[in-house]
Amino acid sequence: HSSRPLSPAMAAADGFNPSKTKINDDTLADWLKNKIEMDLEVVPGVGPATANKLRDAGVDNTHALIGKFLMLKDADVQTHMDAFYNWLAEIGISAHRNTIVLSVAEKVDIFMPGTYDASLYADE
Repeated sequence: HSSRPLSPAMAAADGFNPSKTKINDDTLADWLKNKIEMDLEVVPGVGPATANKLRDAGVDNTHALIGKFLMLKDADVQTHMDAFYNWLAEIGISAHRNTIVLSVAEKVDIFMPGTYDASLYADE
């Protein structure tokens, strides 16, 4: 694994790119402040079709989705985000992947600080 930071163009080509998320600030804020519920569809970006694909991949609830996210943890934040983004693609999720990655990463970062670093993706 490379530890060098990716340029925004490289991040966009190869994986997670938070600038491509269409999440509403209020939706993200509500998700971040509320307790974690079992229902996958409470995760921003997860609708019925995505929830079914997650269940088909053995992820039956929000806690399991966070567990999968943590299983892909890497010392490099961008490598971790890309791994989760690419895993979502591998199980057939094409819509709202950036939103799902951002939502889960921001939520996990609340109780595991340092998991996600938004400044890595800030426009230079």
